[in-house]
Amino acid sequence: MSVTHTAVLLLVIGLAVIFSCLVAGIAFGVARWGGAPAPESLARSGKAFATSLTVLSALIAVIVAVVK
Repeated sequence: MSVTHTAVLLLVIGLAVIFSCLVAGIAFGVARWGGAPAPESLARSGKAFATSLTVLSALIAVIVAVVK
């Protein structure tokens, strides 16, 4: 794997984490707006973060395996 491929892979992983944080923030806001208490909203945002990061990680792994 060349240096460019490694750099792009790190960029994609970083973007996946940032996107998952954005999803978690949106989930927290929607839960609070719906009247859920803060601990429950935090739990929902954690689930949203973990789910989105898991899906994105699987997608990245498949893409890397295909491109490699």
